[in-house]
Amino acid sequence: MNVPLLSVIHICITGVVDEDAIINSNNEKTPNSKKKKGSPLSRKLSRLQKLSRANSNNKDSLNEGDGSGGVANDNRPILMVRTENVYHEPIEKSQEIKALSAEVIKTIRDIISLNPLYRESLAQIIEAGKRVIDDPTHLADFGAALTSGESHQIQAVLECPDIPERLMLTLELLKKELAIVTLQKKLGKEVEEKFTKMQRKYLLQEQLKIIKRELGIEKDDKDAILDKFREKISSMTVPKEVETVIEEELNKLSFLDNHSSEFNVTRNYLDWLTSIPWGKTSKEDFHLERAKVILDEDHYGLKDIKDRILEFIAVSRLKGSVQGKILCFVGPPGNVHVH
Repeated sequence: MNVPLLSVIHICITGVVDEDAIINSNNEKTPNSKKKKGSPLSRKLSRLQKLSRANSNNKDSLNEGDGSGGVANDNRPILMVRTENVYHEPIEKSQEIKALSAEVIKTIRDIISLNPLYRESLAQIIEAGKRVIDDPTHLADFGAALTSGESHQIQAVLECPDIPERLMLTLELLKKELAIVTLQKKLGKEVEEKFTKMQRKYLLQEQLKIIKRELGIEKDDKDAILDKFREKISSMTVPKEVETVIEEELNKLSFLDNHSSEFNVTRNYLDWLTSIPWGKTSKEDFHLERAKVILDEDHYGLKDIKDRILEFIAVSRLKGSVQGKILCFVGPPGNVHVH
């Protein structure tokens, strides 16, 4: 069987490309050709349009599809093979092919309606003058190329010689793509609605604050917080050194941003400072019998601890003051020590 040789051909290989391994009309390799290894040959042929060196190790190539083909002999040690063109039998558009083609076209339209980015791929095909709609083979290839399927899934479509099966494989990929695009559209819409609702609520709240501020009904949050602390301080007898610290913190708070972490820290500190009952004292109660009753009612056992507390109260009663002493109890229940 006579197989025509292409004067310049590039076989789609996933791997290295040898710019010197070019088939000539005499089926001979050029003198500078090198031995290189690549992945198994695919069943698609393309013409080498441009070959450029990206860097010292890689080369970029621009190829134009040239149809389907198969390897006639692959026993050569370099990337040069004898090829034969594969021709599809005349397609008889049966009812099955028509139905599959119509479903493929409908699914493509659904995908494009959900994601306009797919229109660019469709426009490129139309500009190239290929009527993919009229040719089930081209329609199957084009539909598979639109999807984000795995390379082996798209390769299976290209290699399938049976047109109905080829269309069915493409339709499966398109349906999966449609499901993904639909989910993306749904999630995007939910996020957009949530963001729009939050933004609208925020704008309305800010407008309400401005209106109240203009009418004198409400002050800024920061001003209201500062006024609250100053009002609490005015009703307490605060030591001078404590009052100085509170004023410093209030001045600091007035310059901080409401949403900063330091603002919340300073505010919590002021809350604690103003919650202490400054200037309020209670009369000392040195009644031993009453203290003993309370200790026995509230605490079981702990004889040594109770005796130490009663001893402390008795001494304080004799002196007339506790003199700022603090009793510290250490240890688990039943084994507590006094320090």
